[in-house]
Amino acid sequence: MKRVSPPKALRRKSSRESRLIEVINELDQFLSAQQIHKILNDQGSSIGLATIYRRLERLSQEGKVDALISPSGERLYRRCGQDSGHHHHLICRICGATQEFDLEAVEVVTSKIAKKHGYQDVSHNLEVFGVCASCQSSVTKSISKPKLR
Repeated sequence: MKRVSPPKALRRKSSRESRLIEVINELDQFLSAQQIHKILNDQGSSIGLATIYRRLERLSQEGKVDALISPSGERLYRRCGQDSGHHHHLICRICGATQEFDLEAVEVVTSKIAKKHGYQDVSHNLEVFGVCASCQSSVTKSISKPKLR
């Protein structure tokens, strides 16, 4: 038997979902469902991992959280920092710090490529991974420190 979710207007927010949303709103970086589950459990919440996955997916579909696939293939989540509109992410590989950005050139190129190949109703995701300035300076400091014996 297939599970059917009630319409959005009829769904009630549980205190667990409210707590999940609070945790997500506190994040400045992308985290996995497992990491979010650990934070909630450390704070005394008894929400299950499967419930977190379902709620994160629903929140992602509703545009309330951003979701992406990390270079290692793991799905990561964070609050959506922009109220509306399509945007992209610049993400630190070391600490996970994230900057959202808009780049009209990407939208133009995507449209041209789609049109050239006869595609319509096109969507895309762009995540750029690198090392942020803070992590660069931390790495530089740790390399330049002499090791004492």
